[in-house]
Amino acid sequence: MGIDMVIGLAIGLFLMWLGYFVRTKKAFGILAGFGETWQPVHKERLGNRIGILLIILGAIAIFTSIFMIWFGATAGKISGVLAIIDVVLIIIAIGLDQIGY
Repeated sequence: MGIDMVIGLAIGLFLMWLGYFVRTKKAFGILAGFGETWQPVHKERLGNRIGILLIILGAIAIFTSIFMIWFGATAGKISGVLAIIDVVLIIIAIGLDQIGY
């Protein structure tokens, strides 16, 4: 097990823990711009959405570190695209919350 796999697993577990924390405690202080540019309208819905998306991002990090063994750089490119899509979905979830959905 290489150091890159250990780092990927650690980051993935941290993101999954962070997603669980946001989902259960509704703690949005870790998100960029919270308190300065936006406040949540529906805390429960936003917490569930962002928590699930952070858990998915953590799973992507874990699977990337595992699949890099067999597939190499191709797995990294695919995971990078998936991670960017996930971050865009987090931004969309915040935007939807701000307009009341």
